[in-house]
Order: sequence, then C-alpha cells, then structure tokens
Amino acid sequence: MTDPKITIRTNDQPIVGSNFLPIIRKNVTLKSRYFFAPINAGLADSYGNPTPELISFHAKRSGEEIGVNYLGNVSIHKDYVTNDTTLFVSENMDNWQGMTQLISNLGSLPGVQVACYKSNYKLIRKWKNKDDNAYIQFAQEEINALSIKEINTLVHQFVDSAVRLIDLGFKVIQIHAGHGYFLSTFTSPLFNKRSDEYGKDTMLVLKRIFEGIRTKAGSQDYILDLRISIYERSLDEDTQAKIESIENLYSHGALDMLSQTNGLYNLSKRLMYPHKSFGHCFMKQPIAQLANRFPNFIWNLCGNIWDLDDIEQSDIPRNLTFSIGRSLLADDDFISKNLDQKKDQVNRCNFCNKCHYYSMGLPNIACGVNPNLF
Repeated sequence: MTDPKITIRTNDQPIVGSNFLPIIRKNVTLKSRYFFAPINAGLADSYGNPTPELISFHAKRSGEEIGVNYLGNVSIHKDYVTNDTTLFVSENMDNWQGMTQLISNLGSLPGVQVACYKSNYKLIRKWKNKDDNAYIQFAQEEINALSIKEINTLVHQFVDSAVRLIDLGFKVIQIHAGHGYFLSTFTSPLFNKRSDEYGKDTMLVLKRIFEGIRTKAGSQDYILDLRISIYERSLDEDTQAKIESIENLYSHGALDMLSQTNGLYNLSKRLMYPHKSFGHCFMKQPIAQLANRFPNFIWNLCGNIWDLDDIEQSDIPRNLTFSIGRSLLADDDFISKNLDQKKDQVNRCNFCNKCHYYSMGLPNIACGVNPNLF
C-alpha cells in the first residue's frame, strides 16, 4: 500500500506545535485534542430516540480527556435513516437534553453528526461492490434528477435539524458529507453532473446549510463542523478537486472545523474501516499539511489511532485534533491510560470488525474484546 498523499499546489508550511493548548471557537472550548468519533451504534428506539444502552455507551466514553463525544449518524428525518435503529430528529426529543447534560457533566463537549441518506440504492452489506460503475451511474442519475425545490427542502431540513440539536445542548454540530451519504455524493464531482447552480458550485448546498444554521441559531455558542471523505475510492487518487472544494469553503468563512474521513460505503468499505496494515494514524502527515494550509479551520482526522505517544511526541499543528473509534470501543479508558503512561493496561482492538455491525448482520454495535460496550 502506498502512503496517502495530499495534492497541495502551494508551498507547504512547516508542521509545528506538539503541546496542546485549549482551542476556543465561538465561545466553545476544546479541552482535549482527542475525540470520540461519530459512530452509529444501532441503539435507537423506534421513535429515533437514544435508548438507555446508547446513553450508557456515550457516558462511558466521556471525560476531561475527551474533547468531543459525538452521537453518530443522526438523520434529519425518519425517511432518511440508514437502518431501523438509527437516530433521527423528530418532534419528541425530550430525553436528548438529559444526554447532552450528562456528557457535559462528565467533562466532554456533546457533539452530534447530522446526516441524510436520500437514495433508493439499498446500502450494501458486503465489503466491496461487485459493480462500481452501475452504482456510480445510479447515484449520478438520482442527483441529476433532483429538482431545485427538493434540494432547497433538504437544505431547510438540515438547518432546522441542526438548530433543534443546538437547542438541545449539543456544542459541536457536524454536517455529514462523507461516506456516500446525500451530501457526500451531491458535492462530489464523481457524481454531481448538474448544469444548474448546484452543479456549477457543488459546495453551494453546504454553504446554504451553513448560512441557514448561522442565521437561525443566532448568538448561541456552538462549533460548526463538516465531515468529508478526502479520498473516495483510493489513497492513490488525485486530491486536487477536493483541495479546491476545501478552499471554496475556507473562503466562505462560515465553518469552524473540518473533519476528515475516507471512503464511500456503497463502493468499498476498505477506506472507511482501514485494516491494521494501513498502519497507525496513517492520515497524520497529509492532514497535518492541510491543517497548516488552512489554519483557520480546526482539523480533525480519524483512522487507526492506537498509539498516543506517537502523536504526543510529534510536531503537529496546534489546530489538529483526532477522532478515535475502535480503540475507544475496545477500551473505554484508552485515552486516559495512554496519557497516564499505562499503555500496558490498554485493552487492544483486535480488528474483528464486529463494530461494523450492519455489514456483519448484527442488530447493533459489538466488540470482540469488550463485551461491556454499554
């Protein structure tokens, strides 16, 4: 496997700074550079609300050492969920405020990933799609067939959902534009072949969502985050179009944080759930370059993070943070044990893939080395 490279047509700034200082943005303070990654745990009830198991799941992964604790894959509407146990925004969300308060009381910022899977293409369970071209054509046709009215309706649903979640106490609002969800395919030149305003500027849909949130949320304190797939199909692909999209959003100015991910669910899960052979924190160098290139963004990277000593001893930008998934599933105290020099006590992920429960045909998230996930 080749090392991932980011195409940046400019003089790279030196990578600086390894000692983390709290980051304050929009009156919200990130006390730690380590986050609990947004994960769809499959622990929602039939009304799209968190179950007691999900609340326990997130409580176990909250603390002063965890800057943000994200609820993953919260759909803007029940019609756009990925499966029957996915969280979604509704009229009755009374117990959500207790959850955000619990996460806050334990020391983390409550974060939420706002998503939308609007497609008639059934999510594949297999690791690899047998016909990439057929899926790409299907998605292109769906995107190009959307009317302006339908797109604007989705924009309003994203805005209304995000503001509702801010009102419930979430301090980091992540708009999910990765992994082949609606915003991922709509903003990707691979899929969006429209000739109207939403095709000429594929970032326009995101800009309108950001502007709507900023306008409607008013003076409330929150960080606005965007998750995108830097690499969609391969670590060897040219990233220039992606960098130009980031520059477009950077100039727009409404965004506080940009969270990296990779892969498209309906093509291949190889980049979404990288194998151990990819190596520890294999995206660190390319995302550090981007963090230096776009210093007004807080940058967050994910992928195979299992050795915090390596991060703590590296020269990395001050605006670079890290989302941790599998390591915090295998051991709730993974971060604190590493920072307290108790690495020998860490319960290590064995890459069994049970956390990818949907692909494995399981009802909800599981772990091969931690039976007490929640």
